[in-house]
Amino acid sequence: MADMYGLAIVKTPSRVAEGSNIRQRLTRDGITIPYLENLAMQGRIFSANMGTVTTPLTFLVTAGNRPDAWIRVPDGTAILPIKCTVVLESAAGTVTEIDVRICQNDIGNGTSSAADVGPLSLRTDSPVTSGCTARQLATVDTTAETSPVSLYRRTYARADEAGIDFRGIEVTREQMGYPILMGAATWEVFIAATATQATGYVIMTWAEVPETDFS
Repeated sequence: MADMYGLAIVKTPSRVAEGSNIRQRLTRDGITIPYLENLAMQGRIFSANMGTVTTPLTFLVTAGNRPDAWIRVPDGTAILPIKCTVVLESAAGTVTEIDVRICQNDIGNGTSSAADVGPLSLRTDSPVTSGCTARQLATVDTTAETSPVSLYRRTYARADEAGIDFRGIEVTREQMGYPILMGAATWEVFIAATATQATGYVIMTWAEVPETDFS
């Protein structure tokens, strides 16, 4: 029976050129783990919060190039969106729409605010700093999207009803179709209703690696 050995590296794995040989890598206790779990150990999973504690955002009237929450991915960086959560605290308007989408350019800041929290590494000692920028509430147009595509949509046709416990979305990487954003690119969320705009919170979580990992 053959013994198998690997290289025990968790935080700072080496990266090699396409087609190169590389030793199998293990955790320090000798096990292999899923790719995203390994990126978490490296400190390469990040999150941003739009709206915080008991202060929700008031989402914007529908307008092209004015997202409510977005992640700007710079050239040289790639991200793997993991989950997008939208919680509607109030939805007094009708036809409240949520649209999660990506595009093939960095749409910039327009006139907007920095995300209330983040990007922060979900490894609490933060060995890696995100290269991305998290923004919220574009009140003036951002740069027009290049080749935008919706990954997930949800519509609530009626105004908020008493007794509803949850309105919003919990969209996983699988539900989004396993997107990979090669910078420059943008991951966006639009939330809008007719008449009264909804209020609520957005949480965006992603893994971030050098673009050369995939190119």
